[in-house]
Amino acid sequence: MTTIRLAHTIPVNPPGATPALTEAQVFAGFQRKIRRPQDFVPAIAECNVQSDEGGVVKREVTFKQNGGSHPHVATEVCTELPPHRVDFELDNGSTVLNIISAGSSGEPTDLYVTYVFAWKHPDLEVGSAAYNEAAAGHKKVAKMAVESSIATTRRLVSEGQIQ
Repeated sequence: MTTIRLAHTIPVNPPGATPALTEAQVFAGFQRKIRRPQDFVPAIAECNVQSDEGGVVKREVTFKQNGGSHPHVATEVCTELPPHRVDFELDNGSTVLNIISAGSSGEPTDLYVTYVFAWKHPDLEVGSAAYNEAAAGHKKVAKMAVESSIATTRRLVSEGQIQ
């Protein structure tokens, strides 16, 4: 089994970003993203929460069609680990970690978000053209996922939907 691993990190509050987000607001965004991922990740069409107990959510996510292919449906278990992390485990064994970390200044708004991905690909051989193409695609998805999640959280804070 081949696994493509990568991580992408962005500053939560780069110069000029308003409003500045707090750790609690970013984590509230993570929690909302568990239950309404389609609001945060453009590739997701819909989400059906199957269970939601004690910080563990089981959900079925439908991804939008890609180039005429059939929509992909995945079952995921999402585990909240407040105040800094959410883990997503997909039914194929792939994982995604969403992590909030503090910057070196010690300021409460000096924050970073990192998404860590481990995508399982049983049909790919490391170093093959197909592997390299999949890895490049995952890199684009990782960047988009982190950036759109923080942008959506910032918008929800601005609209008063996240305090």
